[in-house]
Amino acid sequence: MRRIVLWILIGVGVLLAGRFGGMSADSIPESPVVVMTVRGTIDPVVMKYLSDGFEEAVRKSASGVVILLDTPGGLLDSTRDIIRQMLNAPFPVIVYVSPRGARAASAGVFITMASDVAAMAPETHMGAAHPVSIGGGFSLPGKKAGGEKKEPEPSGDVLAEKSLSDTVAYIRSIAASKGRNVEWAERAVRESRSVTAEEAVQQKIVDHLASDLDDLFGKIDGKTISKGGRPVTLHLRNAPRIGFEMNWIRQFLHQVANPNVAYLLLIIGFYGLIYEFATPGVGFGGAIGLVSLITASFSLQVLPISYAGLLLILSGLAMMFMELKIHTLGLLTVGGLISFSLGSILLFQSPEPYYRVSLELIAGTALATLGFISYAIRKVVQTRFLPTLTGPEGMIGLVGEARTALSPTGTVFIHGEYWTAESPEPVAPGESVVVTSIQGTRLHVKRFSEDTKNEEGKI
Repeated sequence: MRRIVLWILIGVGVLLAGRFGGMSADSIPESPVVVMTVRGTIDPVVMKYLSDGFEEAVRKSASGVVILLDTPGGLLDSTRDIIRQMLNAPFPVIVYVSPRGARAASAGVFITMASDVAAMAPETHMGAAHPVSIGGGFSLPGKKAGGEKKEPEPSGDVLAEKSLSDTVAYIRSIAASKGRNVEWAERAVRESRSVTAEEAVQQKIVDHLASDLDDLFGKIDGKTISKGGRPVTLHLRNAPRIGFEMNWIRQFLHQVANPNVAYLLLIIGFYGLIYEFATPGVGFGGAIGLVSLITASFSLQVLPISYAGLLLILSGLAMMFMELKIHTLGLLTVGGLISFSLGSILLFQSPEPYYRVSLELIAGTALATLGFISYAIRKVVQTRFLPTLTGPEGMIGLVGEARTALSPTGTVFIHGEYWTAESPEPVAPGESVVVTSIQGTRLHVKRFSEDTKNEEGKI
């Protein structure tokens, strides 16, 4: 009996060894890779999106994160937050500048340099990371959060040099820690140098040139990198990919951070409030204006706004609408239009074109505003030539009927009322009369011919 039990145990052991011990390495399911896409400027919305993506990767026990990058630049504070998360992530972070024709400019250089694996698609480029002065601070480009107040306040040149030195030290430390070209990284900041994808690989700025993700994963599969001071071997060739996209709310907030969208929201907000104050109603104009201004305020927090430009826009709108009350033969309209246009051009101060309002949009908005003001002025002028419809003056020209003989005084029925009237010529009862003037409560009338009667019952 003991032998039978022993042979049964040996048989079970052999079966289990064949079942589990013979499993090949390729059949072991690999951890997934979380893939995120960053398009457009680097702002707080993008920073929070990437932060949530990293948290998703932790929940999924991901073997890595891939960031598909195409950006013209962005805010320094948001860039630093993103890099801080990348450096402290428990998994490798791969930045892939794609698709073809994409770029990693300004803030994109820092993010690419901070990655554990950096790759670029053909016909892409990166560089031009010189900090620019915006709104009293310096960024990449964007507004840098204000620091402690210092006495005396440094000059603009001193602030620029301090910002440049800080940015250079930052990019050098990132490039050195990742074993990348430190000298080029410094030139990208100091001299706004840019390189193509092929040049970036040759100069050891990025690690690989890949046509797509499959090509990239094939090239880095089995590569060992250093992450957090420990070696990590990448096994990504057959790893399942989990796409992590922006939700529609973040996409909307990311889009309104565009200077052109922010400018339109600002103008619509002003028009809505002006309409609400000028026209009594149910508050529809006020609601639209308020929502537009609140949404625009989010954009203004992350865009390089010039308060001088904003004041010029407000002054221009005020002058143009004052023309409706104070007629200056168009002087206020012309002055307001000039102020509005200059303010629109100066609203966002940046040497980067993607942080400025397009001239075509400014011209179209200015012409639309001029057309509206001209239409409103014409209507106001026309009302001045309309006959008076209320008060004693409104009685002149009304047509009525004589109820008694007027020789010269009698009673007439006009506008639903009986009046005492006086006529310079005799009028028989039932004949039509027209009011020529009014004195106190007595009307002066004359006989009326139907041939001269108009549609409103006046001559």
